[in-house]
Amino acid sequence: MKSNDYVSVDHLLAEVLATVNDIELKKGFSKGWYNSRIQDAMQELSIETFWLKVTKEFVIPENCQIKMPPNMFNIRQIYLYNGDICDPGQSQVVYFKRLFNNKYSGNGYTAKVKDDGSNSNDVYQPNQIYSSYNNIGFSRIKYYYGFDEEDGLIMLSRDCLGFSNVRIFFNAMGVPNGETPIIPRFFERAVVDYVKLKFYDAMKSRDVRTYRPLWVDAKDDLENLTTGSWNKARKRIKSMDSAEKESMEEYISSMYHK
Repeated sequence: MKSNDYVSVDHLLAEVLATVNDIELKKGFSKGWYNSRIQDAMQELSIETFWLKVTKEFVIPENCQIKMPPNMFNIRQIYLYNGDICDPGQSQVVYFKRLFNNKYSGNGYTAKVKDDGSNSNDVYQPNQIYSSYNNIGFSRIKYYYGFDEEDGLIMLSRDCLGFSNVRIFFNAMGVPNGETPIIPRFFERAVVDYVKLKFYDAMKSRDVRTYRPLWVDAKDDLENLTTGSWNKARKRIKSMDSAEKESMEEYISSMYHK
């Protein structure tokens, strides 16, 4: 997909305002309100369809903590690698470790299962026990990550410092703020109908006799299983061929690297 296969928020806003007859913004809703509803529609479509897949690269910091990319809601894969972005060398899969947290310095950490066996053996990455005259330990190098949702951090185990870079594949709800175009053109009708429904839903609380019939029609335009724009958008995503999906992912991912 190329840039002309996308539409901007301003384009959608103009269409929405014309559709609900509020071009002059005199019905009690600000431009920000409409923009927020457009964002809500994209978030709902993104979470429901997992349509937006993004790749982003980072240099691994000494504290092994990476700020989550904007709008990320689902990590698909993480890889460590040496070399540059265009030509990764040796690579290693990083696994999710439940309850792992190395917040603050990045040196110490807490986890339900610890590498030194102080809690119990790790059932996902079993330890290899070694023993010497006065020491028993666990020798296997381990590559895993955890989340700190409070501060929006992806936290890597210390062994990940054996590599220079990390590549993260994730689902997102949009591109970084200020980037345009951001919305695939085949989502346009669904987003407009979503905002239209929200508008009439709010308006019928003021004048139910006038706006309830319009709300009913808007609901059918959006949600009808046969003709509704929401279901059509979902089907369009599923019917995209591999080349289209890869092109879209590369285009969106490029915005995350600016």
